[in-house]
Amino acid sequence: MRPLEKTVSCELAFLPVGEGDYGAAVDEVLAMVKNSGLEYSVGPMSTFLRGGRSDVWRLLSEVDAAMADRCKFVMDIRFSNVCGCE
Repeated sequence: MRPLEKTVSCELAFLPVGEGDYGAAVDEVLAMVKNSGLEYSVGPMSTFLRGGRSDVWRLLSEVDAAMADRCKFVMDIRFSNVCGCE
């Protein structure tokens, strides 16, 4: 585990907007999460991430870039340098 000051946690909910079949887009994002190397836990409404600050932000940026042309979406992000970092 990384030193406390460098570890962050993030809760990510990816919500495709106006998609008839939103499952494929969500599955793509989950595949990116699984391949990120970050610690993660998939829940029914969001995914919890933990790792280095730059690694978490890199994943969020990659999701945005990959999905921007794929669909319209909302990413609900809760980011903390305290919660879940111990």
